[in-house]
Amino acid sequence: IVLNLPPAEDPLLHYLASWIMQSGKRHAAQRRVRRTLLHLHAFTRLEPLPLLRKAVELAAPSVRVVTHKSGGKSTSIPVALNEKQRARQALKAILKASDSKAGKTLEERLAREIIHVLGGDKESNAALKSKDAVHKFAMVNRFVHEFYGSLSFI
Repeated sequence: IVLNLPPAEDPLLHYLASWIMQSGKRHAAQRRVRRTLLHLHAFTRLEPLPLLRKAVELAAPSVRVVTHKSGGKSTSIPVALNEKQRARQALKAILKASDSKAGKTLEERLAREIIHVLGGDKESNAALKSKDAVHKFAMVNRFVHEFYGSLSFI
């Protein structure tokens, strides 16, 4: 089987390379992204880019919570995220969770974490756990925005 690697100009791959990049070495970061895709293909025997997109979609939270201080009172207000913000949060969580995976290289650990996210086990996966925690906290605090939303101090 010949694997057709997607072009490096793909926005998601470019964004992932930006997250991996250290000291401005973009070419090295792009090479790491390509190796991650190769590991992903080797582990699953499927096309790697759709797997990466699905993992980012599964790990992406739809809201974040902003703390607003007024006087001595702090209120937490849920705010919807746009697509780029969601992708950023998902990649951040996946990269952070990949640090605890087995494997010597970042590429192998990242591929294992992507596969783990696709498995969907929310109890053992740190990326999915963080998404659920943010969502639960936002849902608990949603009444604050609904109740105080019309008031002028927020």
